[in-house]
Amino acid sequence: MPTATFSRKKSRKRQASSEIEDDGPSLSRGAEQVEDDDEPRGRRVKKEKKPNMTAKKERVRHDESEHDGDNEDERIDVENFRDQPLSRVDVTKLQGLSRDWNMVAEQVKPNWGVVGDVAVALADYGEGKEVEHGLVELDKLMKGLIDISAEMHAHEKVLEDLAQKIGQGEVLEDFIDLYISNVKQRKEKYDKMTSRQKYAKSQEYASFKNGIYEVQHPGSAIPPITEFIPKEDGDDSDEDDDLEMGGVSQNYNCPITLTLLVDPVTSYVVRALKVYTCSYANSTSSDVCQHSFSKAAIFQSFRGSETIKCPASGCTKKFTRANLKPNKALAKRVKAYERRARRAAEDDDAEEIID
Repeated sequence: MPTATFSRKKSRKRQASSEIEDDGPSLSRGAEQVEDDDEPRGRRVKKEKKPNMTAKKERVRHDESEHDGDNEDERIDVENFRDQPLSRVDVTKLQGLSRDWNMVAEQVKPNWGVVGDVAVALADYGEGKEVEHGLVELDKLMKGLIDISAEMHAHEKVLEDLAQKIGQGEVLEDFIDLYISNVKQRKEKYDKMTSRQKYAKSQEYASFKNGIYEVQHPGSAIPPITEFIPKEDGDDSDEDDDLEMGGVSQNYNCPITLTLLVDPVTSYVVRALKVYTCSYANSTSSDVCQHSFSKAAIFQSFRGSETIKCPASGCTKKFTRANLKPNKALAKRVKAYERRARRAAEDDDAEEIID
């Protein structure tokens, strides 16, 4: 019958519809999969897990606290840790430091000649209060350089003495404090010395004063250096020959040619890293005479010999070519002397014309 037939068809359609609905989730997942495949691959970024820095720092602090706890008994009390005594192994190092102080002190001395050159030029400029004030200031500067040199030698002597004590097996506690204390004592002792005791035996100071005197008193004999340094309480050695520097006229003639020095060279001796020249001579050096000559004249005197007797009148010393060194300070004084001689001659000619 038509009614029954219609009823069966409707039932089958519903069944098909239900089957479709049952399959719905599967289709939905397929569609989602298609949509996922259609997305650009560049957007697929794998998210990395960030490390927990806080937890890591806590672990480090925990490890450090455990480590400090384990070594708490092994810690060194730095504040109360005393310097360890030096041994004989350190003697060589101390001697090297001592030589360094001496080398620096001696190497800067030749540069002091600049102060003397300025003083000679200022004295040659003329007279007046400004010139006198300038010479006084240069005098203070020269004395200051000598004071600095004395302090350097104080460091040298202290290191040398301490090295000797350690070498003899003496145990020196708190070496740094001992070193500083000894240097301070030497400096205080030097500061208590009089001006004559500090500067009268200095060849550099004598050369400085002599240069000025030659300009201001041409042709006159240079008096002893003590004449330039006022006597103070404690100066009881005025009769000491070591203080009586000066008293002679400066002669700028070569002992060989008997004319003014040309490219002067001076005999010198090198001893224990110290160079002694005519201008910067040490009173204890007697191996070489320290006379000056014109370079060409003295080198011609060798005539193939390695050693010659000093050509200066009355000198019995001998020296080699190696003992002769250019004396720039003396060369400057010779030129200054020539200028003064020419100026004096011009003044004499002008006076004759006026007369």
